[in-house]
Amino acid sequence: MKIKNITVHDIRFPTSLQNLGTDAVHVDCDYSATYVKIYTEDPKLNGTGISFTIGKGNELCVSALAHFTPLFLGRTVSEVEAEMASLWKQCTNHSQLRWVGPEKGVIHLAVASLFNGLWDLVSKFHNKPLWQYILDLGDEEFLQKLTFSYLDDVISEEEALRIIRGKRVQLNASRQDILENGFPCYTTAAGWLGYSDEKMTNLTNEYLKQGWTHFKVKVGQDIDRDIKRCALIRELIGCENKLMVDANQIWSVNESIENINLLKEFDLYFVEEPTHPDDILGFKKIKNSINDVKLATGEMCQNRILFKQFIEHKALDFLQIDSCRLASISEIIPILLIASKFDIPVIAHAGGVGLCEYVQHLNIINKCLITNNSTFMSEYADSCAEHLVNPAKIANGSYITPKHPGYSAIIKDSSIKEFEYPNGNYWKTYVH
Repeated sequence: MKIKNITVHDIRFPTSLQNLGTDAVHVDCDYSATYVKIYTEDPKLNGTGISFTIGKGNELCVSALAHFTPLFLGRTVSEVEAEMASLWKQCTNHSQLRWVGPEKGVIHLAVASLFNGLWDLVSKFHNKPLWQYILDLGDEEFLQKLTFSYLDDVISEEEALRIIRGKRVQLNASRQDILENGFPCYTTAAGWLGYSDEKMTNLTNEYLKQGWTHFKVKVGQDIDRDIKRCALIRELIGCENKLMVDANQIWSVNESIENINLLKEFDLYFVEEPTHPDDILGFKKIKNSINDVKLATGEMCQNRILFKQFIEHKALDFLQIDSCRLASISEIIPILLIASKFDIPVIAHAGGVGLCEYVQHLNIINKCLITNNSTFMSEYADSCAEHLVNPAKIANGSYITPKHPGYSAIIKDSSIKEFEYPNGNYWKTYVH
């Protein structure tokens, strides 16, 4: 079964009109997707992959993929499956394109969308949801599909193998628990920074009725307003539920320390991205100055190297992988294995186009095959779910385990026709 064509689409949804996704630094988000479609000789078998952006710049990721797609044309799905690691390296370590990286920025985002599509294609080829395909692989075969480059100083493949084999002992019980109970999550959808107090109140009350117990609020533009927003949400959800805040990198290290100490009265479960996402030593200074308040970061971490250093320096408490910023599962799983070795809980970032659909699989893989940590939590926001064929489903504040073959993130053809940029029906008739 050969790959005969790969197309790439620039999809942009005008979510800025509703202040969706707004935070301290991203004030006009048009949720967007670099959307890859992989076609095979069988009209019923194709793969789709997404990398998430928020508008301008999405065209750069789309353009970058023209350098990589020819590598896969004419290959069989079985060849791609067997050579996943070497193909990943050829793309991420391209002798010329790595100069505008390496393994970061536009190139890495583009590779993420392509390999998300390839993993989707392979799991569909085996007629399994991606999480099940991974769980059913032999341990050595699984590890051979991943990258451990630049990681041997912190974890060896032998250590990784021992972690996975140790989890195999309770795999059946873990799998059954996931199927019956789903995976717990928190919502960000009530606390976007552009929302009024009235809208936040209405949404929070609505989510409480739906069974949500964990809520995240965006902060960072005005500490006095931050205090009022946190006070409002804490009063609405009560002391028994969890409250988190997210500053989206806006504060300096000193500002982070000052402001977190002002907000800690609201019994915060964690503070997310208080300062620059690459500032590992800065995060460590903040941690040492805020006592028992925990720090979370990772959605803007560009590659496994940054995560390695964050973990080794104990500069975070919760690790937030992003399914579209990291270059797909090939890079994500080794990070999860390092987190397992150091007993760091993983709370995946989600909420953009396709992110919830992806992380529901990664959460299951981590719980069933990798981590021994007892903290299980993931982000959820139903942003643009109406544009997806099989959007993630939630019940009582938990992801319902997906059972359709593949990696789940498929954009409806009608939405592509409407919102492809710049020639979709919406963008042709409305200048935003």
